Amino acid sequence: MDTSELPAQEAEQRRLAELSRYAITLDEPDPKLDLITSLAIKSVGADIGGISIVYQSQIWLPSRVGMEARHVPRSGSFCTWVVGAATESDFFEVEDAGDDARFCHNPLVTHAPHYRHYAAVPLHGARGYLLGTLWVMSRAVRRLDAEQQMMLQGMARLVVDTLELRYCDEVTGMSNRHVFLHHLQLGLEQTAQPHLVVGYIDLAGFRQFNDVFGREQGDLVLREIGQRIAIWAGPENLVGHLGGDQFAFALFGARDRQVQLLEALKAVISRPLGLGRGGTQVLHGRVGIAHHALPYSGSAVALLDAADTASSSIGGPLQRTALKEYGAELLTRSRMVFELQGALDGERQYGALVAHYQPQVDHLRGVLIGLEALVRWQHPARGMVFPNSFIPLAESTDKIYQLDMLVLEQVCRDMRAWLDQGLPVVPVALNFSRRSLLHPQVIADLRQLLARYGIDGGMLEFEVTESQLLATADLVGPRVAEFRALGARIAVDDFGTGYSNLDAISSFPFDRLKVDRQFVHGVEGSERVAGLFHLIQGIAELFKAELLCEGLEDEADLLWLARRGASCVQGWYFSAARTPEAIVRILGALRERATAPPLTTAQLRALLQS
Repeated sequence: MDTSELPAQEAEQRRLAELSRYAITLDEPDPKLDLITSLAIKSVGADIGGISIVYQSQIWLPSRVGMEARHVPRSGSFCTWVVGAATESDFFEVEDAGDDARFCHNPLVTHAPHYRHYAAVPLHGARGYLLGTLWVMSRAVRRLDAEQQMMLQGMARLVVDTLELRYCDEVTGMSNRHVFLHHLQLGLEQTAQPHLVVGYIDLAGFRQFNDVFGREQGDLVLREIGQRIAIWAGPENLVGHLGGDQFAFALFGARDRQVQLLEALKAVISRPLGLGRGGTQVLHGRVGIAHHALPYSGSAVALLDAADTASSSIGGPLQRTALKEYGAELLTRSRMVFELQGALDGERQYGALVAHYQPQVDHLRGVLIGLEALVRWQHPARGMVFPNSFIPLAESTDKIYQLDMLVLEQVCRDMRAWLDQGLPVVPVALNFSRRSLLHPQVIADLRQLLARYGIDGGMLEFEVTESQLLATADLVGPRVAEFRALGARIAVDDFGTGYSNLDAISSFPFDRLKVDRQFVHGVEGSERVAGLFHLIQGIAELFKAELLCEGLEDEADLLWLARRGASCVQGWYFSAARTPEAIVRILGALRERATAPPLTTAQLRALLQS
């Protein structure tokens, strides 16, 4: 061998080695796409073919027939030229790649079996996005005739339909979660950039927007926001539509530049949206971000989950788009969310979610009138975890319906057990989140549980907070009617903490008005609190609803309430929330004294605290 050829051979080997590191198989080929590719090859008499999705400096091949590489560099590739020409033509052809300066160094041309002919159709989605290309190659120098070109274009339409179903969000046409994570993982493994930031965007208030303006207008808004985010990120970065009102992005490059981009994103999202007829609406976003230096050996899923956790930790109503970075505090939160899901799924190593019950009494008559179910998390390491530590997590991570239904089922199961023991069961009240109250499956699930455990609907009371009414009175009213049709009682909870909008609470019938503890605790010593209590008591009388005073802790307040005829109370003065086993003992004791004189206040306290 001529030694003068060695440097050239070594250079070629290095070039091939560089190429090989792009040949990464991340998932199996798509059988449906492979079938279309095979038909395209056969219809035009080609040797090989494929479907390419273009991303940054790479070509992703979800379908390839006749070749092995899944990812190849864009540099010198045929698909790059197709993409560049896509705005001018819907067909691209190279008759002899070996004689074309653009492609003569492409490995498919220079290496056996030396493909020479290339033809491709750019794939445009329904929303105008360029998805990629459908292409075929042959060893022979040739030119497709008009019929073959038409066949290839027909196959391309089938490919677009399939790509949009599997790889694109149907509303915006953007890459869906699967494609976004696929490209992000590839970027983590291939990029030479020094830093990455992954972002998760949740549009605040979009559900209400959809309810008010309709699904069609909501879809238009999602497309507009998606286009804004794509333009903001630029072609060198990644964006995706994860579904609903959630988007994702990944920025590769210098951290200083990323900080500037992130600051600009706030205005991009919150810019007014045109609604037609001159109307506008502003939506804000909860943007969670996860920074990481590159290279990064972890998974794309972990980075997106971290950004999701940061986004969901941004609470409260928004006046502007808010941004939060994932850090040590959120790492703990993320772990707790993971464990909460395990507990919800019944995985015992993460503890158990159980209902405890706080008694509700009529202290003037000396009787137990109800129980309120309050969930607790018996955690293996943290001990008894109270709801204020995990209910917000459940609400912000879409686990609240599963949690509410788990508590409802335990309540029905406990009540069935008490009834089977012949105990004097009283109605049980449950706090339901707005999301659970309006969940499309809630009535069907409630009906199923009542039937399974043989519980009369009148033994359950569902609490609707005043803030829920003010936010969605037009939605809550019809749903409350469905609950009442099953016999369930309705209570307005935390009354007085919102705006006390009488129009809102008059939009549906309710059975009980629960006074928040801030109008009960210390009422005996405060003229202001006493005055507000009188107003609330008058509202209950106006609506012919039972008044229940929450948060009772002091005897002085109890005596003050007694003088005003407020006899129904709940709070630590009588009893904390008790375990189901303790409730069995309490109900058993009440059964034993069924024919005895009414209990005094002291006797009632002693019995409930025993």
